[in-house]
Amino acid sequence: MIKDDSDFNLRFLQPLIRFCKSILKHKVVSLVLLLLVMVAVFSFWSASIGNRFFHITTLRNTMNTLVLPAFLTIGTGCLLLSGNLDLSMSSIGAFGGMVLALALKVGGYPWWIGIILALLCCAVFGVFNGVLVNVFRFPAFIATLAMASVAKGIMYFISAWGGGGSTNNVTFSSDVLKYLGRGEPIPGVQIGVIILIAFFIIYGIIISKTRFGMKAVLVGGNQRAARLAGINSKPIIYLLFINSAVMGGVAGIFSAARINQGSLAALQINQFTGLTAALIGGISFGGGSGGMGGAFVGLLILNTYQIGMSTIGADPFWVQVFTGLLLLIALSADFINQERLARAALKAV
Repeated sequence: MIKDDSDFNLRFLQPLIRFCKSILKHKVVSLVLLLLVMVAVFSFWSASIGNRFFHITTLRNTMNTLVLPAFLTIGTGCLLLSGNLDLSMSSIGAFGGMVLALALKVGGYPWWIGIILALLCCAVFGVFNGVLVNVFRFPAFIATLAMASVAKGIMYFISAWGGGGSTNNVTFSSDVLKYLGRGEPIPGVQIGVIILIAFFIIYGIIISKTRFGMKAVLVGGNQRAARLAGINSKPIIYLLFINSAVMGGVAGIFSAARINQGSLAALQINQFTGLTAALIGGISFGGGSGGMGGAFVGLLILNTYQIGMSTIGADPFWVQVFTGLLLLIALSADFINQERLARAALKAV
């Protein structure tokens, strides 16, 4: 009888064990577990010095500070999936915020026209990035680094022209944009948080469920196989560079809306935040693997780490140092994984 019960229990448990193993193999699940461990560590650490980390205020601060880097993560993540990189997003985003400020202050346009003009100007930079990569065959790293300098130069010029001076920012007044930047439709939760979650869901569906998303991933994973499958990679790369620039522009608009001004220094501290979050979230630097779900959890991990370090009283300069180390670790892990896959492919041949 005991034997029969044990056999029954074993037959019952085996499917459950297999299910748990299959769940744990998913990158997002391991990232969520890492996030929970990080929350537990910072909770105990902060409690030991008389502070509180695991608190509703901390959760709100974590979510509200996600807004600017979230759109950079989306743009960077989509582009990385195709095997390309954009180092100009932050500069283009700051430029977009400056265009918005000038449209309202100098042009006297309503807020919605200012947003459209800002995003169109950012999209033009994305087109130029695509031309440099597709037509002139520049490495994306070089092309976008040069475009970042161009965007910064133009931004400084139009700032001086718009009355901001060479070192000052261009201020504006708009109740709608003020609400967009700091309004809370749910007490404690800014409207930007709701918008960024919607964007992650939409882009997650596009990447994982649509033909365009699958083509972009295939182009990043194996361009030769994509060509043999009849996929023209150039339009895809153009669209992804434009999307990257526009997402930078969205971040710049939210930045300008929060402080009611186009800032010359906007998004500078977020220069590599989107890239780091995407890599931590499992999007390969070489393209072809990953998704928006992992990128979102990677962003949560990065933001939780930064707020946690602040809660325990760490020096902000050391926080930047360790953030850089996180990027290095993520790149190293991705490189090791790519090498492992390459060796496995050679053995298969």
